[in-house]
Amino acid sequence: MKYLNFANHIQANELPEMLLTLIDLSGSMEISDMKPTRRAAAIKANQEIIKVKKQGYPNDKIGVIGFQDSAKLLLAPTPSYRIGNLEKTIDNAVLTGGTDFVAPLKLAYNCFFGIAITAPGNPITKMLSSFFLEPGIDKCLSIASGNDKITKRIILLTDGEHLGDDNPTNIATRLKKAGVIIDCIGIGGSPGDVDEKLLKQIASRNSDGSIRYCFIGSQQKLLRKYQTLAHHIRAI
Repeated sequence: MKYLNFANHIQANELPEMLLTLIDLSGSMEISDMKPTRRAAAIKANQEIIKVKKQGYPNDKIGVIGFQDSAKLLLAPTPSYRIGNLEKTIDNAVLTGGTDFVAPLKLAYNCFFGIAITAPGNPITKMLSSFFLEPGIDKCLSIASGNDKITKRIILLTDGEHLGDDNPTNIATRLKKAGVIIDCIGIGGSPGDVDEKLLKQIASRNSDGSIRYCFIGSQQKLLRKYQTLAHHIRAI
């Protein structure tokens, strides 16, 4: 699949933005087909988006969520001009297991709306969820109020497939219905490394019907993509 460029669909928007970047930190991100590693390429791309935001939109807030089979808020949404060493922040993350897209999307929902989402149907699970909230939810709850007049966006980057039990399209649909714009990016050696069908279902659509998903196989293309995504867009 060729690289899809959505630059033509990005338009100026005066509303401030809160952007959450969801970064897959599973073991396969240490593969070196994107030099020096996929993980390093992802960190560099996120540093690039912060650089562009600082120059053009210094008051936009950026947050970072790392995920494997669980998710952790590594950087609470912070004005771009105040963000320091992102590489150190991500490298200090302690996560284990495979890849689960539901966990970071739920945590993103918490950050945007200050609402913890629990599993439906099972009262015991609901009770336990009220005690064992996702790492960082306390920070999310403190910033969620008063952000209804901002553009809310997610960039989900992964080099693998969803291995969790729950369907991530359910929480993705809930986010999109609430006005959140979701970009999905698959990286790695080939599109076959990721579940493109699922990522396209998670991603938002532009007004012309195009899907905000692309597969990227090189660090330079990833940097250019993040430079484009740094700019303001209109809510879809």
